[in-house]
Amino acid sequence: MLRRSIALALTLAVALVAGDARALGPVDLEVAAKAGLGTDPLGNGNPNPLGFGIGGRAGLSFFRFYGGVALMYYFGASQNESFGDVPSLSVSEHALMYGVEAGYNWYFLDKTLTIRPQLGVGNLTISSSVGALPQGVNPLPNSVSNLYLEPGVTALIALGQWFVGADGNLLVLPSIQEPGATSSSTDVAFTVHAQVGLKF
Repeated sequence: MLRRSIALALTLAVALVAGDARALGPVDLEVAAKAGLGTDPLGNGNPNPLGFGIGGRAGLSFFRFYGGVALMYYFGASQNESFGDVPSLSVSEHALMYGVEAGYNWYFLDKTLTIRPQLGVGNLTISSSVGALPQGVNPLPNSVSNLYLEPGVTALIALGQWFVGADGNLLVLPSIQEPGATSSSTDVAFTVHAQVGLKF
C-alpha cells in the first residue's frame, strides 16, 4: 500500500512538472556563425582594430527571453607610421570580443520572423604589433582589455531548422584605456553582422 502511494505521488509530481514546463513554452537552443564589420571605435589615427570579423554565438530562448554567449575576432588593419627617427614601420591592430547576451523575442509571420532587441556585455581585447624597432626604442603595450556594452537589434528568418539573420549594434567602450595612452575615454563604434545557424 505504501509503495503504491509513493509511486502515485511520484507520477503526479512528474506530470505536474511536465505540465508547468509545457505551459511556459518550448526551450530553443540556437547556434550560429557570424561575420561582419565594425567601425573604428578609437579614431586616434591608428589602424582600426575592428574592421572585418568572424565569430559565433550560442544561446537559449525560453518564454520569449534569450540568453547566450558570443565570440567575435576582428582582423583589424595595418598601416605605416613614423616613430622618432624611424621613417616608416608597419603597425597593425586587431581585436577579440567575448561576452554574454540577453534579449527578448518578438515573433511575426507565425514565428517565421524574430526581432530581438538585446544587450551584450563582455571583454574587448585590442592587440597591436609594430615592425622591427631599432635598438633603444621601446615598443607600445601589445594588448589592452576593456569592458564593452553592445546594445542592438537582431532579426532572424526561420528556414525550417535553419535560420539566417542580421544584427546591428552600438558598441560602447566605457573608460577604455587605449594602447600607449595615459588616460581613459569613452569611445563608440557601430557593428553589423550576418549570421546563419541551427535551432534545436
